Amino acid sequence: MSLYAWIVTEHQEIRRRLAAIGKDRKWLAKQLRMSEHTIRQYLQPRGKRTKEFMEEIDQTITLETARQRENQPDAPPWNAIFRTDDEFDRVDRASRIVNAESFKDFCRNAILERADELLARKARSTYREIKGVPSTNVAGESRDGP
Repeated sequence: MSLYAWIVTEHQEIRRRLAAIGKDRKWLAKQLRMSEHTIRQYLQPRGKRTKEFMEEIDQTITLETARQRENQPDAPPWNAIFRTDDEFDRVDRASRIVNAESFKDFCRNAILERADELLARKARSTYREIKGVPSTNVAGESRDGP
């Protein structure tokens, strides 16, 4: 492969990877703290790209890919927490409404907030037993046994 063909292929690969995660050069510029114009110049077929710059792009895209994969309803731990995609989507929408830093933080904070509410209610109550939360079916086992 000629040097020109390799450079064009490299440029196309970056565009393909950005498209695969639903991002564009504007997003990449923001992540790298560069202007859109600078990114556009670097990513032209004959743009002057350094090895360090390409590694930084690769790392940025790889991290975003992992972040997106982490927030899929069929990925652990979400597939163990939510029974349906609809449940996952409801929580995801709620996390966006409050501008949560991450889906994981939103879930952790919601669980801790609910736990604190239950503990406070039990501490205030003269009746020391709180109705239990129904247990979930763990790993396909029923209450009667495997």
